[in-house]
Amino acid sequence: MSRKTLLTYQIIALLVLTYALSFVAPKIISEKKLSKTVDILKPEHTVKSTVDIYKKDLFFDGYTLVPESGSGQTFLVNMEGKIIHKWDIDCERARLLPSGNLLVLHGTKWGKDVEPWKTLRHQIREYDWNGNVVWNHSAKDVAHHDVSRRENGNTLFLRRAYIPDKFKERINDPLKRAGEIRADSLVEVDKQGKIVWEWHTYENLDLNSCGKRTCRKITGLADASKKARDWTHLNTLREIPENKWFDDGDKRFKPGNLIILPRNWWTIFIVDKDSGKIVWEYEGDYKGGISGGHEAHMIPKGFPGAGNIMVLDNGSMVHKGASFVLEINPLTKKLDWIYDVGKDFWTGTRGSIQRLSNGNTLITEDNTGRIFEVTKDKELVWQYKGEHQTSRASRYQKEFIEKFL
Repeated sequence: MSRKTLLTYQIIALLVLTYALSFVAPKIISEKKLSKTVDILKPEHTVKSTVDIYKKDLFFDGYTLVPESGSGQTFLVNMEGKIIHKWDIDCERARLLPSGNLLVLHGTKWGKDVEPWKTLRHQIREYDWNGNVVWNHSAKDVAHHDVSRRENGNTLFLRRAYIPDKFKERINDPLKRAGEIRADSLVEVDKQGKIVWEWHTYENLDLNSCGKRTCRKITGLADASKKARDWTHLNTLREIPENKWFDDGDKRFKPGNLIILPRNWWTIFIVDKDSGKIVWEYEGDYKGGISGGHEAHMIPKGFPGAGNIMVLDNGSMVHKGASFVLEINPLTKKLDWIYDVGKDFWTGTRGSIQRLSNGNTLITEDNTGRIFEVTKDKELVWQYKGEHQTSRASRYQKEFIEKFL
């Protein structure tokens, strides 16, 4: 074959290939667009965060679990802010179990509108260190805000509920009775996912009350749908640990009883788990009392302040622009410690607090993505600021985490 003939065949082959690609190219482009959409769910995320260390000799040296709201990722960072492990998971609430597995509720403020996290809001999941699902429970409705694993292996969580019609008959206002009213349930399931205990707000709270935050005046049916729809809005479900009050004979603080906080009631309750009765409550009076409120829990034995109840007072309605951390003696209801630095600490909604074993307190401003640690004397010793909002950070001991690295 002559060189001229070979060149002719090559040109013909090139033209045929170009013609064929004209039909295939649109499909390739479409697949590329699809892959970009999917990539949003598991991004290769580079954290743009800053860490300020003010007093290295005073901070609690450990690892901080940082669920981000906006990236679909959850990180473990060291005290310098370096990522030492991550899960490609959107977590509204995440707790590390003794096994190193991650117990999770999905659907952050960002994730509740993004798939697959939007669809997974009914699921309570346990992931192993590598992000594999090792346990899953499908709830009857949205599981939200709080989840924990009991020592017996059962799982406690909050679940959205709607007030049944037969209970609405107790409501005095006919406009409220006519509308759909969202409430909450406390649920405990065993390892097989069987419900072994549950408690419903609409069975145990006064349906004509809204706690310290008085019910808003309703002027019409449309107004009722807007103002009365989210009645309780529980955001906290914590077991009472072993404590000196129960050791001294006060049965209200029996280990296993439950601390709950309906945000829209501006009130903390303790539920006796055996009887279902509310045995303790706190509204507070510091600067007008709790307004909003998150993360009420009893400090466990072995920690400074053990037996006291801590709460993050958002200040969302009463004292806008400033939030507080309160440490409450549950017998006297007097405040043993207050973190109040004016407008230097403000998280109008969301947020979390954690007493550390050295007496410091870890505080999360979810709305700003700021996590910081302060001493009992309110001295700022460590601070993390991420590029996204957060969803309830927590600190773990180095020895615990390093077993899994």
